[in-house]
Amino acid sequence: MTIETRIEQISTVILQLDDSKVPRNIRAGAKEAVEKWLLNKSKDLDVRIAMAQNKLEELSEDPNIPMEYGVLVLQVLTALEQLLGEV
Repeated sequence: MTIETRIEQISTVILQLDDSKVPRNIRAGAKEAVEKWLLNKSKDLDVRIAMAQNKLEELSEDPNIPMEYGVLVLQVLTALEQLLGEV
């Protein structure tokens, strides 16, 4: 499986944060991590992954994130860390 395919899969998982149970600022941050960074092919791959990872780390520290979505963000961060190690 190519790195781009894995990035698309990770992006799909991140977009699961677009749920009415999740505060608006967290949904907006997740969308930004995907659209502005992770899927932005005009940037270098390592920069895309690192910036998306940085944004998601910020979101994971938000005290208002529902527990089940906090776990989801941590799983995505682990996947991004593995990808970054392969790049």
